[in-house]
Amino acid sequence: MFVVGVLLAATQCLAYGQTAAIGASGSINGTVADPTGAVIPQAAVTAMRAGHAPLKTTSDGVGHYSFSQLAPGMYVIEAQAPNFHPAHKEGVRVTAGAAFTLTMTLAIEADQQSVTVSADTLDASPEKNGGAIVLKGEDLRALSDDPDELSTQLQGMAGADAETGTQFYVDGFTATKLPPKSAIREIRINQNPYSAQYDSLGFGRIEILTKPGADKLHGEYWMQGNDSPWNGKNPFVQEQPGYYTYQFDSDVNGPVTKNASYFFSIWHRQAINVSVVNAEILDEATLTPEPFTQAVSTPGSGIFVTPRFDWQWGKVHTLSVRYMLDRSTAQNSGVGQFQLASQAFNSTQTEQVLQVTDSQAWSPAVLNEVRFQYIRDRNNQTPQSTDTTLVVAGAFTGGGNNTGINRDAQDHYEFQDVLRVNHGPHDITVGGRLRVIRDSNYSTANYNGQFTFASLAAYQITEQAMQECTVNPQNCPTPAQIRAAGGGASLFSQTMGNPSIVVNMADAGIFAEDNWKIIPSVILSPGMRFETQTGMHDHADFGPRLGVAWSVPGGQNKPPRAVIRAGSGFFYQRFTSTGLLQAERQNGVTQTAVSVNDPDFYPGTCTSNQPPTTCSGGSQNAPTIFSINPDLRAPYLFIAGLGVDKNIGKHVSLSANYLYSRGDHLFVTRNINAPLPGTYNPDDPTSGERPLGTDQNIYQYNSQGDSARDRLSINGSFNTKKTGLWGYYTISKAQADTSGLTSFPSNQYDIHADWGRASYDIRNRAFIGGYTRLPGHFSINPFLMYQSSSPFNIVVGEDLNGDTQFNDRPAFATDLTRSSVYVTKWGTFDADPIAGQKIIPINYGKGPGMIVANLRLSRRFTFGPALPEDPAPPAPAAATTASAGTKPPAKPEKKEIERKYTLGFGVSAQNIFNHPNFAPPVGVLGSSLFGESTALASTNGNSSANRIINVETFFRF
Repeated sequence: MFVVGVLLAATQCLAYGQTAAIGASGSINGTVADPTGAVIPQAAVTAMRAGHAPLKTTSDGVGHYSFSQLAPGMYVIEAQAPNFHPAHKEGVRVTAGAAFTLTMTLAIEADQQSVTVSADTLDASPEKNGGAIVLKGEDLRALSDDPDELSTQLQGMAGADAETGTQFYVDGFTATKLPPKSAIREIRINQNPYSAQYDSLGFGRIEILTKPGADKLHGEYWMQGNDSPWNGKNPFVQEQPGYYTYQFDSDVNGPVTKNASYFFSIWHRQAINVSVVNAEILDEATLTPEPFTQAVSTPGSGIFVTPRFDWQWGKVHTLSVRYMLDRSTAQNSGVGQFQLASQAFNSTQTEQVLQVTDSQAWSPAVLNEVRFQYIRDRNNQTPQSTDTTLVVAGAFTGGGNNTGINRDAQDHYEFQDVLRVNHGPHDITVGGRLRVIRDSNYSTANYNGQFTFASLAAYQITEQAMQECTVNPQNCPTPAQIRAAGGGASLFSQTMGNPSIVVNMADAGIFAEDNWKIIPSVILSPGMRFETQTGMHDHADFGPRLGVAWSVPGGQNKPPRAVIRAGSGFFYQRFTSTGLLQAERQNGVTQTAVSVNDPDFYPGTCTSNQPPTTCSGGSQNAPTIFSINPDLRAPYLFIAGLGVDKNIGKHVSLSANYLYSRGDHLFVTRNINAPLPGTYNPDDPTSGERPLGTDQNIYQYNSQGDSARDRLSINGSFNTKKTGLWGYYTISKAQADTSGLTSFPSNQYDIHADWGRASYDIRNRAFIGGYTRLPGHFSINPFLMYQSSSPFNIVVGEDLNGDTQFNDRPAFATDLTRSSVYVTKWGTFDADPIAGQKIIPINYGKGPGMIVANLRLSRRFTFGPALPEDPAPPAPAAATTASAGTKPPAKPEKKEIERKYTLGFGVSAQNIFNHPNFAPPVGVLGSSLFGESTALASTNGNSSANRIINVETFFRF
């Protein structure tokens, strides 16, 4: 932070120098906003003083305007924008050497109560990139009112995935959860993608701005609910218990004093959802395979409380304080698809957030913002059963849940300081961020032990032998006989030791960037970001960024024809505290994890009354530990892009952007002491030559992965007085050899063997959302999202190379007479590869696509006393001479009388066409369910129904 301090000191000196230079002059600056606090860009602002020519300016992309070097005296400030009533402020006194801050609030015209606020004119500013999506006002009503579902929708709209990731920011702070929608005034997606201010790429960055208090008392209440008889059935179950969701959201805001305001919001949800089990099990009596479906009720509740207080402190400081309490409970979580009801666990999650922001307007050219955030997370999870976990690949997961008891206490601290200086053609921003996390965790994960069977047939043979031993002990099959018949578990694992661990981690970043207007039509945006963190050896990551935008001239007194943009930069990813916690916990001392290949003691465990001798001896049973590679470094993405923004007429804007990305040093976990290739025989678990001379499994976090991606996106919007539509289409291709920190390669000594289609490679994405106001105070809000097929990995369900990972893939079959050959719609594969056969590429299967159409229809009623009309703007001077053929003035449009109260009713449908969207298919080749989807995709935030109908009501004043 020393560098930030030096930069701050230098810019403060610049500010004082400027103040001294203007001497006897003053200034006026502020923001143009609507009554909800949403900023209005491109608003015309005029400063008028008696006896002098008026001064004019335009608010920028974030609604800010300023007049500098004003002569002392009394001024009248006027602001106006399309679809808004003009605002006037008289008696604004400018004094020598002082900066007057004034917010101009424009009332929305009667027939524009939910207008989308956006600039009509192309702008080369970096934050006005056409590829961005900015939602406010009526736009927000197209989105879900449930914070969890809203988060999912926004991630889909951002086109985020495992490579670029998704980062949420709430009022400039790093966030893990979203506030209720009633507290949101604006959402910005993929804005200013190459900015050095952010550690993440703009594509996948979602910024949430919350509402401040207003100058008059305002309030709103919203309530929504659905019940199971209204909804479409889940196609995977014949009968399911009743379920429902009820939620309400309310807020009240207003002034405290003339310089202070408040905003208070509360959201609550009460729900009973249904999780559907769709698996294949053994009949308890006959031990024959049979399909099994079950609907399990999963009750849950949540409450979200968030007050905010804003105070203009003197002429320089504006203080904002926001607190948030988020608490949720859930029962019977962890159930569904292959997970049987015995896998259920109950959980409670509590998050408290305190945010403090001090915005300092030292002069019209110098703005500084200091932010502090504290997040307190307390999460608890308790399994309903502590029996040994039983995993049968491609069939079911039973027994107790191996996540065990988990009590996690995290404390996050974040400090930011961002300084913006306007100096001639330069718009300079410098700043820094420091984040610290303390994670205290108690976990009994896998203390109950876990058996893994390669197939349902292997499990059936084993259970039949166990039954024979019970009925006829004299003829009880030996473990060797069971395994010779094709039975026996493939792997047993169990963790023992101290369940408690505490880790601390910190990361810091400083940046500087300059939006330099070289000429009026060209803006060059160079920047540099430096990042560092604890928890790994790499402590110095430099990320240069560069952007350029050219406004193609449109002729004299005409707007630009288009804006052409280009940019590139390096973006780093951070090693998280969860990785550090795992490495320090399972280090072989704090905890030990035992792995036994082909165990012969099923169903016993290493902590049973008479533990098998293999748990304490046996070379194949050395503990499994986690470690961090001493050379671990932060992964980075190199991004380069080219785009063009173009307006078509008055109502349509389009933007096309091509993006290339290359990922280097991406995270992956390797078993660095796995048997060397070609030395392990699956029929002999004691075989295999290991490089370190022991039979210990060492799972090491590495940064050896790579990725590459090409993406073309087309964004568009259509806006009229009564309609607003926005959307995008993206086509892309992504390849990688890792799926993230917790993924293992199929060959521990050749990561590039997994180079191929990335797990997040969805080739086509599209969405459309918006609003339309209909006659009779009706309005509709459509939302349509589409994704083409997602890939899934095809595996054999066995550990063929002794690395304890069940991610080995089959080969393309060359001898169709072998019993290990499977004929599928994706090809003919051999599950027991032999020399000369080619292993199939990773993520070779193509899963189902997804299409979701949501629609909301609402009707509002206004009543109560009429609100006073805003003062009319000054009438233009009458013309002294009438020109021939001059058109008579247009007849004034009849305006609706605005009233104090509004009551509304609505109905909304999620997946209105009842189109079934399926989860990825089963990828285990030996499973009878291979290639089939066994669950619905979670497109509505739950899997209770295929289509959900909600009814709602709202009231505001």
